Amino acid sequence: MYRYIFVLVLFMLTSSGSVKENVKVVHFLEEKYFESLDMTFNKKGQIRFFKEKIEIRYTDDKTVLTYNGDVLLRQKGSNLSKIDLQKKPAIKMFFVLFEAIYFEKKKILQSYFSLKRRNGITTLTPHKNIAAYIENVQYQKKGTHLGFLKINMRNNDRILIEETY
Repeated sequence: MYRYIFVLVLFMLTSSGSVKENVKVVHFLEEKYFESLDMTFNKKGQIRFFKEKIEIRYTDDKTVLTYNGDVLLRQKGSNLSKIDLQKKPAIKMFFVLFEAIYFEKKKILQSYFSLKRRNGITTLTPHKNIAAYIENVQYQKKGTHLGFLKINMRNNDRILIEETY
């Protein structure tokens, strides 16, 4: 009985706004080029930064990716798959990189990359530990917003992300 009362009180507090999780929402356009297919795919969506996770919601195909550090959950409709990021370091690096750039966490960036800034564009050259899959990264911030983030992979795939306002 007390469990039901607790759940009811928690629901009331959450719906009334007394308990809120600080979430940063970023709208974006994404362009991915796959060398093996010689094709480019474009998507738009939202990235949500929660305290303990990052969530990407693509609006075009209703895919939701949820990153929590060690695991990536991919949901499309009723299909849910789980990816162990210890086995997929390039995917994990994307999330670490995006968060570090967006929130200007220079120490995290410096632990993986050498930084060089020129004409408002920052170029990141990967350290040996991630150079096997990332060739380089470029980005530009416009105030607190991300102008663009371009990731060039060793296999010639590319990802370009632009924040929309």
